[in-house]
Order: sequence, then structure tokens, then C-alpha cells
Amino acid sequence: MIKNRGLAKKWTGMMIPEHLHQIKEWQNSVGNEYPKEKTDWEWDELQQIVVKAYHQKQQVELNLWRDKWIVEKGIITALHSGHNELLLDTEFSVKRIKYGEIEKVREIE
Repeated sequence: MIKNRGLAKKWTGMMIPEHLHQIKEWQNSVGNEYPKEKTDWEWDELQQIVVKAYHQKQQVELNLWRDKWIVEKGIITALHSGHNELLLDTEFSVKRIKYGEIEKVREIE
């Protein structure tokens, strides 16, 4: 009877150390792509979505950049234009989020 040891065990024996090193570098670089600069039009659109979600007390999903990509979900409870930040009430806590960290906003229905 032939015993199957699993796919991972079969393939790792056939890889040379250079391949393993390249795979680890690729995995580290995939999640760390820096965000692109936004145009004025993109900032205006993002701000309109944030203000609309704030007034309608609608749940949003924010894609943030803080040395890596982070996704936060919650309801926007306050907008502080003087400090360029907003307060997001998540399931577990209230978080302060700078406008410059926001890459994308999506309303959750």
C-alpha cells in the first residue's frame, strides 16, 4: 500500500534553497505595496463617501495603509476636519483614523 504524505511534503523536497528564498521574498512583498498618490478628484470622491456614510450612520469598510494594508469595518461617529481624522466605532472599540491613511472607502449594506 502506498502512503500519501501530502502535497507540501512532496514538493518541498524538490525545491532548491534559492527557490525557497525567492518564494519568501515574493510573499513578503505582495502585501507591502505602497499606495499610489491620490488626485484631487479622488480625494473629493473619498470625502463625499465618508460624509454621506457619517450622516446616514451607515457601516463602512476602510482600506488603510499603516506600514501594511489594514481593513477596518464600523460606523463613522465623528469627523474632525481640524485634526484631519475621523472616529470609527468598530465592533470592539472606537478608533481614530487619519484621512491620509485611508486608501478606499466602501459602504456596507
